[in-house]
Amino acid sequence: MTAVSWKVIENGWAVHSSDGDQVGVVFLVVGDENADIFDGLAITQHGGFAFHNYADRPHYIEAAKVGEIDDSGRVTLTVTADECCDLPLHDPPESAQISPEEASLVDRAREEIKRLTGEDRTN
Repeated sequence: MTAVSWKVIENGWAVHSSDGDQVGVVFLVVGDENADIFDGLAITQHGGFAFHNYADRPHYIEAAKVGEIDDSGRVTLTVTADECCDLPLHDPPESAQISPEEASLVDRAREEIKRLTGEDRTN
């Protein structure tokens, strides 16, 4: 196994705690590739993408708690499995939620209501 950059992490990679337990899989890599800024990972307990809203909302682990990334498709954290139980839910930043220029007033209102209520209805 060879250590690799955060930029090669993909959806579905195994995420392990520092004590060796698999605590989830990568749902989303959070960062800015152009500026080479790694913010962290959103992880879930399952490999699926479509049902995260209902079955397993992604949890966020900050980059400082990501220990090793290797080319076998495995990410190892610097925290234990017990500490992973207290990870916060991952909420995308507001700046990532941009309505298209051609969005209607009704669509914009729906997006604002969703943002204010915190309901995620992407499925």
